[in-house]
Amino acid sequence: MVRIIAVRHGQTGANVAGVLAGRLPGVELTAAGRADVLALGRRFPVSSAAILAHSTVERCAVTSGLLLESVSAAQVRAEPAFDEVDYGAWSGRTLAELGALDEWRLVARQPSRVVFPGGEALAVAAARARAGVAALAAELRDLRAGDESGANGAPNGSGGGGGAGGAVGIVVSHGDIIKAILADALGMDLDDFQRIAVAPGSYSIIDYPDDPSVPHAHPTVAAMSVTASGTAGSAQLGGGDGA
Repeated sequence: MVRIIAVRHGQTGANVAGVLAGRLPGVELTAAGRADVLALGRRFPVSSAAILAHSTVERCAVTSGLLLESVSAAQVRAEPAFDEVDYGAWSGRTLAELGALDEWRLVARQPSRVVFPGGEALAVAAARARAGVAALAAELRDLRAGDESGANGAPNGSGGGGGAGGAVGIVVSHGDIIKAILADALGMDLDDFQRIAVAPGSYSIIDYPDDPSVPHAHPTVAAMSVTASGTAGSAQLGGGDGA
């Protein structure tokens, strides 16, 4: 199998303020958010990975840098497939303000039908995230096949492996993107993905089968929304603090 560890960026000022940051520039991690990611790195389930792919949005690049102080990766790259949802005209608005809109009910109840004004359809964002994870899993399989005994396919417990000698990839992304990835792994409809909570500065683990074409082979979610201090999450829509 191959293992993908999805990390949500650390807490930002927008998370604390209850603002839908989207892809706006200048959204920085708080001091607590930076400390949380550093602590997460020290308690991370692996010490090394074959690939770390992060959203091109600044807060994910910063989170990746902090994580890499404790966890090594043979390849590090920015990956647009894992970018934040483009919330369009909703970006920068408060969750309290958005919650008063009729359209917000659709976000909660039928997210597959949501197209953010001037932005992206949530279904499109989910599809690109799924495609990104599928491509990463395929790349990890190829790396392991090419060098079963090398650093990218290290024995279990050495940090390069994911359970039974598998390869490990890390994805550093955003709440809604990780929720969409988890929902797909769990076989859930996108319309149910709001039932999943992913805290800032947390990791979730998904194991993907060696051969996804085999009947009944499916991903397994091994952990969800684990922070440095334990398991955490929030049902708040729109990327809230998760505290």
